[in-house]
Amino acid sequence: MLRGVAALLVVFTHARYAMLNTPDWPLANQLLLPGAMGVDLFFIISGFIMCYSTAGARGDWRSVLSFLVRRFARVWPAYAVVTLVFVVMFYSRHYFDDAYNVHTLLRSLAMLPVDPKAAPYFAVSFPLGWTLEFEMYFYLVFAASMLFKRLRWFTLVSWVLLSVIVIPLGRRGFDLDVTAYLQYHSAYMAIVTSPFVLEFLAGVAIAWLYRAGWFRLRSEVVAWHILGLGVGFALWSAYSNVVFMHGPMHWGWPLALMVLSMALASKTVDIATPPLLLWLGSISYSLYLTHMLTQHAVTSVLEKLALAPYAHTWGFVFLSSCLALPVAALSQRYLEGSLALWVRNGLLKLISPRAEALADPAVGATRWARTWPLQKKPERSEPSSTGALRQRM
Repeated sequence: MLRGVAALLVVFTHARYAMLNTPDWPLANQLLLPGAMGVDLFFIISGFIMCYSTAGARGDWRSVLSFLVRRFARVWPAYAVVTLVFVVMFYSRHYFDDAYNVHTLLRSLAMLPVDPKAAPYFAVSFPLGWTLEFEMYFYLVFAASMLFKRLRWFTLVSWVLLSVIVIPLGRRGFDLDVTAYLQYHSAYMAIVTSPFVLEFLAGVAIAWLYRAGWFRLRSEVVAWHILGLGVGFALWSAYSNVVFMHGPMHWGWPLALMVLSMALASKTVDIATPPLLLWLGSISYSLYLTHMLTQHAVTSVLEKLALAPYAHTWGFVFLSSCLALPVAALSQRYLEGSLALWVRNGLLKLISPRAEALADPAVGATRWARTWPLQKKPERSEPSSTGALRQRM
């Protein structure tokens, strides 16, 4: 549900640009700009899901590589397709004549920052791609921590504190501004040292607490109050401008408290989730990826029909947001579904013998020689309830 809400908030945030240079722009900006906090909510949820869904992971090379492949296959293929479509739709046909544009596109597809001075957006070809660069880094760091097994949480927390707090200390002091440019030689250090990583870590911590038996309220009345206060405080913080920016010191910390309150309350009371919001959550990634394409397409159609003034009204915000849903559903079906599944299965077949070789070089080399390129037997399936939950995640 939260993923769906987060994606919808981002959709409305970008739809507000339809009101630019109109008398309604101040109101649209005031109402819809705080929806950008959906990105911070995504980061917190991402950390939560990774911790929760890998709680029983063995921490060997096979499980770690499988984790990375599944995450990569879910995120990158759809992102690559939408990025290429965006470039074709938004830029001129001479875009590829410029070597810098090609360089920018290649770095964007590789999920690498193009311009670290433009943190946190990094001037990537597809404007929404910057968040996925952080996501991919989260996956890498989390996967590496899994290899330490019982020390995984200590390792993860230590690395995040070292990279986000200690290493940048001499360059920015104790300042968690996500827009800061710290002038590292490597552009990727802009991601490694970004305070956004703390939001991901907050989600991990919330999931860890959620799984703890002692983390529970006995009173249903108290649980409902905690839930209401958590949601209300997050909304008040954003719309009162007490916090007004991405990052853990702005939208991040009230949202983390909200997710924490929901996790805590849900262990005591049954929080009913409307099926529509569950469906919205299932298409949330595709909705995030494709909504700008839909908004641009609707604008183009209105202009061709000599209805351009209607592209700058509240009706456009409503219409484009409604049309973004079926487009996202199609993307979820064919890009997140069929394409991602094809990429995932292909990569899993490719890494299976390599995972054995990493776990036991002598045995792995022998099995690789005997089985390659034969298909490996599928791993034993998980219990139905947990497996279904992880599949949805």
